[in-house]
Amino acid sequence: MRTLKASFLLIGSWDARLQEHGAHIATDLNQAWHWIQDSSYDVIALSVTLILGKRFHEFYEEIKRTSPATQFIAVVPEDFSPNQLAFLHQDYSFLRVVSSFQESDLESHLFAALEEANQRKQDENLALLIREQTAQLKRLQIELEERVQKRTRFLTEARRKLYMTNSRIEGFKRALMAVHEASSVVEIEQLLNEAMASSVQTSWIRLFYAPQDDLFAQQVEEQLGFTQLQVPLFRYHEKIGSIFFLRPPEHPFNREESDFLNRVAEAVALALDRIQKLRESESLKEQWEATFNSMSDPVVLIDTNYDIIQSNKALQERLTEQGREQNSRKCYQVLFNREEPCPGCQRGHNFRTQSKGARYFDVFSQSLVLDPDQPPVFVNLYHDITHQLKMEKQILESAKMAELGTIGSSIAHELNNPLGGILSFTQLIKMDMKPDHPLYPDVVEMEAGVQRCKEIVQNLLGFTRSPSADDNGVVSLKDVSLRALKIVELQTKSQGIEVKLHFPAQDITTRGNQNLLAQGLKNVFQNAIDHLSDRIRHEKGFHAVLDLEIASTPQGPEIRVIDNGTLEKNPGLPIGLGLSVAAQIFRDHEAQLHITTNSENKNSARITFEQHEAGAANVTQPN
Repeated sequence: MRTLKASFLLIGSWDARLQEHGAHIATDLNQAWHWIQDSSYDVIALSVTLILGKRFHEFYEEIKRTSPATQFIAVVPEDFSPNQLAFLHQDYSFLRVVSSFQESDLESHLFAALEEANQRKQDENLALLIREQTAQLKRLQIELEERVQKRTRFLTEARRKLYMTNSRIEGFKRALMAVHEASSVVEIEQLLNEAMASSVQTSWIRLFYAPQDDLFAQQVEEQLGFTQLQVPLFRYHEKIGSIFFLRPPEHPFNREESDFLNRVAEAVALALDRIQKLRESESLKEQWEATFNSMSDPVVLIDTNYDIIQSNKALQERLTEQGREQNSRKCYQVLFNREEPCPGCQRGHNFRTQSKGARYFDVFSQSLVLDPDQPPVFVNLYHDITHQLKMEKQILESAKMAELGTIGSSIAHELNNPLGGILSFTQLIKMDMKPDHPLYPDVVEMEAGVQRCKEIVQNLLGFTRSPSADDNGVVSLKDVSLRALKIVELQTKSQGIEVKLHFPAQDITTRGNQNLLAQGLKNVFQNAIDHLSDRIRHEKGFHAVLDLEIASTPQGPEIRVIDNGTLEKNPGLPIGLGLSVAAQIFRDHEAQLHITTNSENKNSARITFEQHEAGAANVTQPN
């Protein structure tokens, strides 16, 4: 359990006693990633294996962003390449490097790193203090410069009054041009300040929307001590705010200046109305673009010539995933890499099409008239239904298999009794016949054939039997595997798939329902056969191999199903109805299904069972 606050974060197989020094020990980088979201650490120690991992760079950048003073200690074996270590140190700057997790001087290294981190923090705090003092000095300098400028304006004010009247008309003209050129409130304030400074001698012009305008007027009156003229701004006879003209207190606004500034305020109100409408239109545009881009399916706007006018981000992401660039404007070339329009394309109506990669799409098309004088455009949404169709097909296949199981169960029951009688009579004939009789070998072959038929019927009965018919108990993983293989044996033989069995000398067992486990394993076999069948169809002369291995690991029993067929497109998660059902069956038996691709470019399905407390029950001595 983590303490409330720790300075050390150790990732890997560290000595648990280090927790006494306030260290947090994470088993892997994922757990450490969650911890750094709500905690900060001064020292982080981990192995070079994790440093070489894909996620470490992102992890390192996040640590340095939130806590730049954090120090790293790397556990590097003595036989590690010095050159590679130098490159890693150049990228990540390790403070210390130790050779193992049990380093004798590990505690001294950790506290030395902690001292270095604290020193870095002190240096950062000192630098921050220096920057704050420098910024304060600059602000004082600016304030002093502003005061000097104001003092200069006070001295020259008497001379500016002489030509104030003549310059007022020119100032009003500049004010009108300024407010109509502005695109924001801040820009209006800036341009008005520049235009009105010479004609009305304003020191400061500010715009505020209601009700902040009344609050600002009160603050100016109580705190700033400026002479202010507050002119209300109206939009459709409704007050929307005020414009404030401020200048030194010794220069109050006279009546002529007030009338002049009221006319300026009318122009400002018109400009604000224009800016508000512009913002509303931009906001609507942003909302429309956000909605357009939020769709997970590609959406394109095309004209009558199939040229793409606009598309959302989903289309660009699709092209990026396929490693292609948008080198054309034609929708059928960009989306499906075709040289002509898609078969069955009906712009303005919904239709279904198929890409060259055997993927199916439902296209929802709607015509749209943007300009009455121009031809209509079409909004097309492309929804990938390949997985949906596959699921529907699997559901139909499952329904057929259920019906076939019912029929097979009836047939098996009907065949079981006659086969029993044939076997009994065959064995009686064998008992009455001497081994040297000419027909004795034929009778032996008849007995073997009947036994084979009876075994097939028993397997069929076991597969179609209700799960509740078998009680949970100790089951042999070898028997479960052989029962599942019997169900798919016809498929493997008909397609020439070589099945290799790797069973240990000692029988490995687990607790569960034999029939359910056989059904789940049969679905895993079926998924591997699908991979092999796909590659057999596309690759002439391909030798398909299915490896089945049962092993006992320290974590518990394990079944591995490996095939050299077409690589799984979505490794890591059970995709499809069959694998989803199998995964649920294994979870009910406290087992996990892992779908991966190994280093030999083969598909690997691994079923790992939990180790029971009574370990002796998991391995049965051979008879």
